[in-house]
Amino acid sequence: MKRLYSILLVILGFFIIVSCGDDNSFAITQPQLLSAHKWQLKEERTIQDNTTTTDGLLACERQSTLDFTDPEKYYSAAYATTDGNCVETDTNGTYNYQLTGTNKRYITLTQSDGTEKTYYMYQLDPSYLILQETVQEATDTESQKLKLYVYIPIE
Repeated sequence: MKRLYSILLVILGFFIIVSCGDDNSFAITQPQLLSAHKWQLKEERTIQDNTTTTDGLLACERQSTLDFTDPEKYYSAAYATTDGNCVETDTNGTYNYQLTGTNKRYITLTQSDGTEKTYYMYQLDPSYLILQETVQEATDTESQKLKLYVYIPIE
């Protein structure tokens, strides 16, 4: 009887592991996840020549936020230290979330003055929003330089 119980337990364990192996979907869509809450800047990373450098931002810069809770508009509060003072710059506009190919996510932010900026969404999950910007294209003498903006969700 113990042997039958052990075999049943092993088979049950096998089915649990196999049935959950490919279940990596979120309960909500990516656009819903993006607009679920505001995002606060945690750090900036620069990638060049396979080397990642993390910029430990000052407390002032870490107050910067992106807000996509409105389905058509975004709001940005960017903080920067200027002459020893923490200065806030607010911008707003519309945004367009695009999914191209297999998991290639882009977001285009169009400010109210018409200025457009497109970012590759390097990561979007419940814990992080990482936007990637190409700062420098590769040339014959220089390698490509990328900037990653790492955001965490806030309530």
